[in-house]
Amino acid sequence: MTTNDTNGKVDAATEMTFAEAIESSYSGGIKPGLTVITELLRQLGDPQKDPAVIHVAGTNGKGSVCAMLERCLREAGIRTGLYTSPHMMDYNERFRIDGEMIRDATLMELLDEVGEAAKRTEEAVGVRPTIFEVLTAMGFLWFSREKVEALVLETGMGGRYDATNVVPAPVLTMITNISMDHEAFLGDTLAKIAGEKAGIIKAGTPLITACDAPEAFEVIRREFEEVQKGSPNTRFIRMQDECRWDAESLGLAGQTVNLKTPVRDYEDVFLRLSGQYQCANLACVALAWELLAETEAFAPERLTVEALRRGFASVGWPCRLELVQEKPAVVLDGSHNPDGLRKLAAWLSGYRREYDKILLVMGMVEDKDRLSAAGQLDGLVSRVIITKPLTARAGNWKELARGFRSIPETNVEFIEDCHQAVKTAIGLAGENDLVLCTGSFYLVGELRKNWMKKAMF
Repeated sequence: MTTNDTNGKVDAATEMTFAEAIESSYSGGIKPGLTVITELLRQLGDPQKDPAVIHVAGTNGKGSVCAMLERCLREAGIRTGLYTSPHMMDYNERFRIDGEMIRDATLMELLDEVGEAAKRTEEAVGVRPTIFEVLTAMGFLWFSREKVEALVLETGMGGRYDATNVVPAPVLTMITNISMDHEAFLGDTLAKIAGEKAGIIKAGTPLITACDAPEAFEVIRREFEEVQKGSPNTRFIRMQDECRWDAESLGLAGQTVNLKTPVRDYEDVFLRLSGQYQCANLACVALAWELLAETEAFAPERLTVEALRRGFASVGWPCRLELVQEKPAVVLDGSHNPDGLRKLAAWLSGYRREYDKILLVMGMVEDKDRLSAAGQLDGLVSRVIITKPLTARAGNWKELARGFRSIPETNVEFIEDCHQAVKTAIGLAGENDLVLCTGSFYLVGELRKNWMKKAMF
């Protein structure tokens, strides 16, 4: 593999990984606005206009919704693209067609081409694209050339000024839930954050939302009504008003769900993802399925109940209550903000009796509400090992310990190296104990590499 120089041009003399190439050439910073990505895509022929797009925003749950919907569409025989962020281990994870990650060589070829367009963009608008803008442009270009029929597109952060928000007419928009996160960029209230997420709403495009916070929901509803003034019959669906369900958990193997929507009853649906909170995501996908069957985006006879069931039964999503080892059980979960930790705590409350002890390995970045997040698990675990996520954003990573007020100080320790932290936790655990690794994606993604390489501790 080759690297890009400071102008985005390939330097064939130096072998580099894709991560090294893109990170050495472009900034990882956040620059709100669509001017740069719009010009970059114009330079590439506006590939974002080609596939039928389902655009998904939200604080938590949007990745799971994207994974479920893409898997169901694939089971229906539709050629799918999936664009998500962030990645857990490698940039390749962000780009998938029919479930297959993009190849390294294709990534480098796209980076070469988009790099040339980025140079022209900088000349045109005076601003160099960010890493996320380059990645997004690469994704649109790849999905267009590979002629995907349906592109399930996850926002990176927010919505209104997110680089993904350049699709002129998605076939469907979805906003999962709204909670406090990324306050420095999105605002310090739920209403302000909702206003940014609601920026993905487009005239004539239906919206499904699972937002349950009243102040956030009202912002989304008002934005939808304002945008749809010229399209009065566009559907607005609030999941909580339309769906009822009950579920029988099967532990980390998944759950069986009975779901009722206005269209039909879905009985004994097996969902391969664990956690009560995934039922709301499942309900959103079922509503999306029913709504897409009413549109002309896909042949409705392809969107069968059987395909939907097969998709739910086979979907996988890494680092969401992911069991990577047994005896002792080791679970990776990328809950990285207070709302995510609340949902993890709800799952743990129901299952802690299944284990003799719960050993927690946790690390979070400094721009998250670490103390509130830790407080969600306080009292649910036996021992805590605080570790450092592999990012400059870790800051004073030991501060996280202050959130565990009910645990004796002798049961809280600090191990900076995350791999050593997990190795220590496994060494302290018995066969019927649970080692729960959670917090930053920078942490759980790094830990996951060991199991994917079958390099068990």
